[in-house]
Amino acid sequence: MTEKVQLDEMLAAVGQFHDEPALAPERRGDLRDGRVYVVTHEISTAIKVAIVTGRPLLISGAPGCGKSSLASYVARNLGLAYYEYTVTSMAQPQDLLWTVDTVRRLNDAQLGILNSNNVAGSVYEYIEPGPLWWCLNPATAQRRGASPDAGLQRPARPSNQLPGHSPGRPGAVLLIDEIDKADSSFCNGLLVPLGSRQFFVSAIDTMVLADEAQVPGSPIILITTNNERDLPDAFVRRCVALSIPAPSDDKLVEIALRHFGAEIEALEVRQQIAALAKRLADGKQQGTSTPAPSTAEFLDLVRTLLSLRIGIDSTEWAIVEQLIIEKRDVRSSRVLEW
Repeated sequence: MTEKVQLDEMLAAVGQFHDEPALAPERRGDLRDGRVYVVTHEISTAIKVAIVTGRPLLISGAPGCGKSSLASYVARNLGLAYYEYTVTSMAQPQDLLWTVDTVRRLNDAQLGILNSNNVAGSVYEYIEPGPLWWCLNPATAQRRGASPDAGLQRPARPSNQLPGHSPGRPGAVLLIDEIDKADSSFCNGLLVPLGSRQFFVSAIDTMVLADEAQVPGSPIILITTNNERDLPDAFVRRCVALSIPAPSDDKLVEIALRHFGAEIEALEVRQQIAALAKRLADGKQQGTSTPAPSTAEFLDLVRTLLSLRIGIDSTEWAIVEQLIIEKRDVRSSRVLEW
């Protein structure tokens, strides 16, 4: 199959995104299993552009708007492996590429089982492939960069695979979540690996290259930011940028229908959900002190409504909104007195 045909198939698959049957009793607002997502025309276009250009898709938007959960949905629909890495203030770009388990190597040396004259006891045993290595070339990642006949005692194992998902295509989706948590050096350290799709493992003097057998555009890299700090311009210029707006009341209702399906088929329940979504959206537009709910928080409200069967104008429901949305004491800046 030619690369052009493979690319056309990938783009066609993006245009046919669909949900998998949701297990409604197990649904949570922030469950990132990739089974349910409301994809807009802007989102599907952005994914197509990222595939065609081979650029990372940088996704911005308010917390809870669905940035992170998009990655697993793309992986399921395109039949690709899924990996993720959550950035923290202590994160280093090296973590995405490879690290050496120096603690285990030191312990083995103290126990007298470290033997640099055989491959099984050499540094290959202690190389830990990062998510980007698994995405670019899973075969060499499993061997930790050693040759196929090296006979490693402990082959590497990938992580962050989606439950119940078996990739049907050779390729991967990588989520780099909340990149704005790190400083600019983290982004700058990823310019070459993300741009060239290759990096050097100095510990074993090996260059990791993208597997040519993977589908065009792989790995599809999705990067999220909450805009808590500015990203380096050099990094932004190497990305395709998508902003996901806060959902309207109609969009919230559609999301609830997709997540809970038959549970809200009753007209009365659907009307309550629609009225709740409109009330929350109107409150946001009028600038009330109550914060606008994220998509995950709204789904928590719907789950509570379906389970407790209480009216949205009741006193008990007012308590529910305080617990799920307002969260006054933890959102306010007042000093707690103990």
